[in-house]
Amino acid sequence: MTRVASEPEDESLEWTEEDTRWAVRAWDFPSHATAHAFLVRREAFFKTAEAAGISREAFMALEPNKPGFEERAATALDKLLKFAKHAAE
Repeated sequence: MTRVASEPEDESLEWTEEDTRWAVRAWDFPSHATAHAFLVRREAFFKTAEAAGISREAFMALEPNKPGFEERAATALDKLLKFAKHAAE
C-alpha cells in the first residue's frame, strides 16, 4: 500500500488538550537550555511528589508549564503544611 504524504501514520500521536496543559513554551524561558533544565527539575519534583502521594494533577492550578512553578509549588505546600499543623493542634 502506498501512503500519501498528507495521510497520518497509524502510530502518530494526536496533540491533545492534555498535552497543551503540560507543554512548556521555549519563549517563556531565557533560553532553550533553561527550558530544558526546568523540565528536568519539574520531572524530579513530580516524582518526589508522587512518592509522597500527591499526583501531578494536584499542581495544575499552579501553572506547572510556566517559569516560577517550583516557587509557587513550594509556597502552596508550605501553606498546606502550616494549615495541617494548625488543624492538628
